[in-house]
Order: sequence, then structure tokens, then C-alpha cells
Amino acid sequence: MKKIFVILGLVFMLSTIPANAMGLFYTDATYPVTATGNKVQDLSTLKKGTANTNNILFLVEVGDASIDTAAKNGGIKKISYIDIQEKSVFIFWRGIKITVYGE
Repeated sequence: MKKIFVILGLVFMLSTIPANAMGLFYTDATYPVTATGNKVQDLSTLKKGTANTNNILFLVEVGDASIDTAAKNGGIKKISYIDIQEKSVFIFWRGIKITVYGE
């Protein structure tokens, strides 16, 4: 019986692992979400907009980290690509920042 609970616990833990990289105690990672295929001649001419959200103790999460909000914050009408930056410290704090680049 004890083995069944251990196996079920492991299956649950492995099934809840997010697709992106996330450290158990500390995370500071940036990764791409999508690219739209818009041709960009000079990357330095792109506008940049950000939006973020913060989570405390997995109890309270505040903010608006939507792509739409990030695009509006940067005055972007045509999105070229999107990055996500994720930071966390164990269960105490987690922050997500969406960065949208475009014209």
C-alpha cells in the first residue's frame, strides 16, 4: 500500500512540472514564446513593451502580464517576437515579465 502512494505521488509531481525550465529553489530564466514571422531589417529599430505579474506564497497573484498589455505599454501595433522572463524564490515569490518587441 505504501508503494502505491509513493508511485502516485511521483506521478502527480512529474505531471505538474511546467514545460519551461523552473528551478525548485531559485529561477531566473528568459525564454522565447513565439515569433510572428514578421521580417525585421534592423532589430535596433524595434519598440519594446513590458507587462508583469507577481505571486506571493502561491496565495496572491497581482498584475497583468498579457501580450496585449505589453504591446500597449510599448506602443506596438505589429508584434515581431515575445520573450518571457521568469524569476522565483522557492514558494515565497514568483515574478513573470512579458516583453513584446515590434513596430
